[in-house]
Amino acid sequence: MPHLIARKTPAQERSRETVRRILDAAARVLKERGYGGASTNRIAAAAGISPGSLYQYFPNKDAILKAMVADYAEQLQDEVSTKLHDLFKSDGDRLALVPEAVRICVDTMFERPEILLVISGQLPGYSAADVIKPVEELISELIKGYMMAVPNPPVDLDVDGATWVIVQLLEVPIRYVVERPPIDKDVFINELTRLVLGHPIAQALPGTGG
Repeated sequence: MPHLIARKTPAQERSRETVRRILDAAARVLKERGYGGASTNRIAAAAGISPGSLYQYFPNKDAILKAMVADYAEQLQDEVSTKLHDLFKSDGDRLALVPEAVRICVDTMFERPEILLVISGQLPGYSAADVIKPVEELISELIKGYMMAVPNPPVDLDVDGATWVIVQLLEVPIRYVVERPPIDKDVFINELTRLVLGHPIAQALPGTGG
């Protein structure tokens, strides 16, 4: 099994910038050529560095892609976290904000679809579920936090179980991005929103509908 750990920790600013260029270049090459065509030479050329310089940071292609996946997962979590916290930071009708929350999650996954495409079908040892796990944990914490503030939750509601089921819906947008079914994105978002809004957890959120 090839060694997949980056050889050089980017402690200095120049090193961090070089690693960023390599990861961004890898994403571009993946988009253009797919996993099979994403050679280290092509990634180095796209990053504007020599193959020798690239090998100072990563031993092979899979190590680069592993770092790219981790970087993408962190960016995805940070972006969704910031947007959802901004959306829900005010008091009021949180139920009415659920459609926008769903749209945020879907739109964020559409920003770099080439990475999801590669992870879903071409990158050995990875699945799209690995990428969205941090986002799943984030949304799970948000739901449980809001449910703790609900004065009269449904008596028969298992919050942990219900939260897990809702969070698994995050994998549906990934399939939509990867498989590109003949369904308009707004239609898809509306249907996904209806699924979420129909759940007792959504109905228990503070708002005019709760």
